[in-house]
Amino acid sequence: MLGDLLRRHRLAAGLTQEALAEKAGLSGQAVGALERGDRRHPHRETVLRLADALGLDADDRAEFAAAAARTPRPRCEASAPVRQLPAAPVRFAGREAEVAELADLLARSGTVVVAGMAGVGKTSLALHVAHLVAEHFPDGQLYLDLRGSLPPEDALGQLLRALDRPDHGGTLAETSARLRSALAGRRVLLVLDDAATAAQVQPLLPGTVGCAAVVTSRRAMDTLPQAHHLRLDVLPEREALDLLAAYAGPERTADASAAEQVVELCGRLPLAVHLAGARLASRPAWPIAHLARRLAVRRLDELDRDDAGVRASFAVSVDQLDPDDRTAFALFGVFEDVSLPVAARLLDADSLSAELVLERLADLHLLQATTPGRYRMHDLVRTYAREQPADSEALGRVADLFVAVAWRSVALAVPHSLRGLWADPAWAAGAPEFTTAAAAFAWLDEHRPHLADLCRTPGVPAEALVRLAIGLFPYYLSRDHRADWAEVCGLALPAASDPAARAIVEMDLGVALRDAGHLRRALDAFRELGDTNGVAVCLTNLSEVLEAVEIGEESLVLARELELRCVEAAVLEQLGSAYGKTGDHARELRCYLDSLRLSTLEGDDRACAGVLHRIGALHRRSGRTEDAETALARSLDLFREGGDPVGEVACLEELGLVHLLRRDRAAAAETLRRGLHIAERHGDLRRQASLRQHLAKCGGAS
Repeated sequence: MLGDLLRRHRLAAGLTQEALAEKAGLSGQAVGALERGDRRHPHRETVLRLADALGLDADDRAEFAAAAARTPRPRCEASAPVRQLPAAPVRFAGREAEVAELADLLARSGTVVVAGMAGVGKTSLALHVAHLVAEHFPDGQLYLDLRGSLPPEDALGQLLRALDRPDHGGTLAETSARLRSALAGRRVLLVLDDAATAAQVQPLLPGTVGCAAVVTSRRAMDTLPQAHHLRLDVLPEREALDLLAAYAGPERTADASAAEQVVELCGRLPLAVHLAGARLASRPAWPIAHLARRLAVRRLDELDRDDAGVRASFAVSVDQLDPDDRTAFALFGVFEDVSLPVAARLLDADSLSAELVLERLADLHLLQATTPGRYRMHDLVRTYAREQPADSEALGRVADLFVAVAWRSVALAVPHSLRGLWADPAWAAGAPEFTTAAAAFAWLDEHRPHLADLCRTPGVPAEALVRLAIGLFPYYLSRDHRADWAEVCGLALPAASDPAARAIVEMDLGVALRDAGHLRRALDAFRELGDTNGVAVCLTNLSEVLEAVEIGEESLVLARELELRCVEAAVLEQLGSAYGKTGDHARELRCYLDSLRLSTLEGDDRACAGVLHRIGALHRRSGRTEDAETALARSLDLFREGGDPVGEVACLEELGLVHLLRRDRAAAAETLRRGLHIAERHGDLRRQASLRQHLAKCGGAS
């Protein structure tokens, strides 16, 4: 030992530590540290000074220098780099943009989080790209399945052992630091699969340039510092078809129409497409159309493979929710998409609390935020959610919201409607503070998909379903959504235990379907109930469907006897149309004008707009273009103020025809295009076709 040798030579020379230090030009503390062994390997200059001060001969000097020198450690043979990556996916299809982006990010080092819903192919993408960039990481590639719940302490132990660095215990921070030290100065790629939280991943990440990590997770890890984020969505149709063919074989997917149906029924989710393709491959006798039919009936059953199926994959995500959020997930599955007002009613919570729940589900990719305040489930996720029975109390709260909006729209759009005598004004309580029918209708436009979803769901209170069906009539008529209206009425009819309500629903179903059979049954029911008001209204609707003068005249007499001016105005409008069909246009016009006078007296702008449109169309067909334009312009203003796009488009179409009659093609084209734009916005295919035909007559007008 250097310290013992130095002390022996100092004592032999008869020197104290201070005296030796003075002769060697060192401090007494330095000499003491060397003798105690606190310093074992002094600088070469210090060794030479001490040897000179002690007067050592050549042999003693050599021994003294050797004791002070560092002994080189025997070099360990370098271990082979770790190669832990599982095999790359054999049937990887598409994802060209994502592959290029991920490969580029990893080649430049750093951390990339690949996030997306269960079954979207996160692990397949990560492994595919990890093999592509492996040559950039010659010191090894580590793979660790975090299984969503692996504690970071256990994960660190596995990674350290893989690097031949045993875990010697200590705190999480100390173990994490040892991993970073083991990775420092090396080029290593880490694939951390199926992470649950940022807190689980953070201690596992390298801390120096040269290493890279790709993390896959069902959860958006926005809080992970300095990470790049790559969100994975379902496949485009072409790539989904390629993946299906890769598993089933190109010859099995030659029926293009059936193949497209299969990938759509799989929601273009890679896991589901893979399972469908494998199912087809295992059933050589099945044509792909047969699989498509089976998927249409029992999708999740066809895509179930014990712990590797779609159900099991979704269950892992849902199991990460707390009990309240799990309940919310099942409730949200009732609807094709979920708005904030509907979510708040379902959860019986305020908007802020409901939004927090929605966001938690979106973070796990069980929901997707489509626009601010709107969320949508993937079709297969929704199918899974709907396997749980819906809470009838929660459905009742949502139904009450829609009932309130529907009856508020009745009060604003058709305040003189006789069905108001049947309804309870309290039903409109709880609706947003609409001041116009247009605003109420716009709200219903936004929530139109919810209406049908709600009515189709078992557990909705029967009385709410009936009130909703009856209260939606002005909205559905203003939008010409007759198929929706007929479906809702068809669902409400068997639920209507009150005879008067049943008669109204039967009548509305007849109007929606333009079916005289339903209207005659409703008419009989009103007569049996002694409801003369109902009889008058039903006769009016029947005359419209049958375009029969006799029924219209019968209804007119009854409406006048009952002094129902709003019904009389409606009857006159329908009667005018019936006379027009017979060729008696003079009586047609008189009926329209009388209807307009009565509706004006009643202050019924919606009825005025409708009859003015008929007057304008009659004038146009008779060649009276100036009178036609005047009537149609008034009608257009009223329809626009009332938020009635169907009426607005009808007026613009008629005005375009007036311009064509005047040979003003430029004005006609401009007017017809305005109508076409509105028809396209509201999905009115019938009007779109008609408007395009008229536009073709405008030639090259711009």
